[in-house]
Amino acid sequence: MRRLAAILTVMTGLAAAGAAGAVSMADYRKSFVIDLDNDRFPTFEELEKQFNAENKLYDPRYHSVWELLGEFDRDFYARTATYGINEKRLKWDEEEDILAIIGAMPEDMYPYIGPMLFLIPNMSDKVLNLPKIKETKNKFPERIAPQLKDVKDLEFLSPFLYYILKPEMWPENRKDIEMPQMTPYHPKVVYDEKFYQKIKSIVRPEKYMLGGEVRDRVTRSEMRTISPGRDTVLTSADVQAFANTIDAVEDWYRSGDNRYRISQAAAMLMAKEAEEDPTIAPGVRDLVNPCARLAVKAKILGRERDLAFRVAKEGFTLHEWAYTCDKVVKAYRVSLMNRYMLQALKNYRNGTYDDEIDKLSPKHRALRYSTMQALTEMYTAPLTDLQEVRKNRSLLEDKWRKYNFQLAETPLARNN
Repeated sequence: MRRLAAILTVMTGLAAAGAAGAVSMADYRKSFVIDLDNDRFPTFEELEKQFNAENKLYDPRYHSVWELLGEFDRDFYARTATYGINEKRLKWDEEEDILAIIGAMPEDMYPYIGPMLFLIPNMSDKVLNLPKIKETKNKFPERIAPQLKDVKDLEFLSPFLYYILKPEMWPENRKDIEMPQMTPYHPKVVYDEKFYQKIKSIVRPEKYMLGGEVRDRVTRSEMRTISPGRDTVLTSADVQAFANTIDAVEDWYRSGDNRYRISQAAAMLMAKEAEEDPTIAPGVRDLVNPCARLAVKAKILGRERDLAFRVAKEGFTLHEWAYTCDKVVKAYRVSLMNRYMLQALKNYRNGTYDDEIDKLSPKHRALRYSTMQALTEMYTAPLTDLQEVRKNRSLLEDKWRKYNFQLAETPLARNN
């Protein structure tokens, strides 16, 4: 059912544009900062112990008929016997979450999620009997995206995919916002001698004279950063060195049982973080800092040494590689950002949705703010980093295209 809650949360965000005490996005800024040098990360044994304890739903106490011989625990019998005769309705663990998510959705979204709810085993009757959800049972949506209207046998589409039928889910169906047109004017240009001297120092006239030859200077962009950290800026040489490690890192991820073990560590790490702070959606931290999180998982498994050897060929330590990689990924995302994402991020920062978010429960208000901050962090990069990544974007895309624009199966960006 947690998977259903996650699906509905994503769909709510698409259709629309908690812990108590969370009042803004800024409360979650530190939640997406990873300090590989000073943070303490759990061991695999600690994660496994906590994960197994939290996911043990019921202790049967007696596993075979032979264990019933001898003295029987009467208190245990009294507790279990009440389960069969108790007529009180037991509330679902995620029932309130599902109700809150559905309540936050616009009503025009109900025909696209209602039929799916009736197909989920043991779905709460309280959810299914909601006034406008009950009407959607076995009913095909009436409004269909024009891109899908001519698809043969579309009525046999799984109800779990009905949300793609909604016209607004297709970006090309969204109405473009009419932008004001600037009136052209001709400003008075005042001659500034210092300005043109500066231009000549950057673009030397000798380089463009007939037969003129000027020896190119080595710029900061062509040099590697010494000891790159979380707050240093990128150079073109840094980006090229990182690009040369992509194949080696992917090879490490796919060798032996590393892929399985990384997935195992990721699941248990997300469960631990969800227990510590349930207001941050599982997996969001991996999207914000995919490389640093990969390094953390390698540390948890005790396999960071082999990964460090793979990136050392380009002069990186494991921490330097992770910081450089995350900065490259964020700058690459910014270089591909479309106007819809740009407008959404501006609305987040300007507080456009705050009045609507304040109507949610404290839990879902916090979840919304943390997700908005995560998206902001995913698309935050200095102008210098953006410029250096743009110079090498074709190199990065040639490398990443082989892996479907993913790093260890974590999505990096949509290739527009």
